[in-house]
Amino acid sequence: MNRAETAKRAQAIGNITDCHVHVFEDRNRYPMPIKPAYEPPFAPVSSLLERAARASVSRFVLVQPTPYADDLSLLEASLATLRGRARGVGVAGKSTSPEALSRITWAGIVALRFVETRLPNGERMPGTVPMSDLEGGFGALLREFGMHAEIWGPLADILAQWPVIERTKIPVVLDHMAGFNVEAGREHKDFQRLLAMLRDGAVWVKLAICRRVAGTDYDVLRPFHDDLVEANSERLIWATDNPFVRYPGTPPTVEGLLQQFLDWVPDEALARRILVENPARLYRFPGPSGLTG
Repeated sequence: MNRAETAKRAQAIGNITDCHVHVFEDRNRYPMPIKPAYEPPFAPVSSLLERAARASVSRFVLVQPTPYADDLSLLEASLATLRGRARGVGVAGKSTSPEALSRITWAGIVALRFVETRLPNGERMPGTVPMSDLEGGFGALLREFGMHAEIWGPLADILAQWPVIERTKIPVVLDHMAGFNVEAGREHKDFQRLLAMLRDGAVWVKLAICRRVAGTDYDVLRPFHDDLVEANSERLIWATDNPFVRYPGTPPTVEGLLQQFLDWVPDEALARRILVENPARLYRFPGPSGLTG
């Protein structure tokens, strides 16, 4: 499928949602409260919209970048700018008050992110909240506000702490294709357990293929991708990770990633489910059943 064919198909699908993007602003306007683990780009909402327009992507899930830690000012301002076209995933720990959670949900933040990914030196990624914060009453508090958890980390580490997550009884989304080990192969017990959890409807997975390999040669991921789609397409959402910070190779493009997805998922109804219907339901976009016309 060439670019023109991809654009035509994307326009026909309509309301495509990129479920994992980041916004970065001028540091004088929105200072970063911590020392970043990487050099943040300048990637404001206007840049996001320009890149997305080239791929006919119209909705977004804005994920709080780690350099802003739990300062949600830019995230809230970006959601206000995008109005009904976006939802937010924020950062907040177990000391967060019910009043604070109420305020951010009104701003369009529907989930919180918990991170188990480490820096190369083994230290925790700065500006993040660990999965362990879901223990005790915090998970119950998120459930009370209708929020879900989004988790970024190696699949093995996530599975090791899965009992903590299960006890929260809230929806869980695994970032970056669930962080499985490509080199371990599809038959590895962790990937097989992930497939079983998907079949049971116990978890959601973001199909963000660009974070499982370096560069833009994704052929090795096709069998894993097919397995996930076959396991339960009702629990999959599509994502790019635009603007591709800390990318270990040639960064992809939004339109290139969408073209790759549509090549791998040629069935129109299945593609619409993952690109439009599932994110509308999970992130509560407006319209009947979360959908617009």
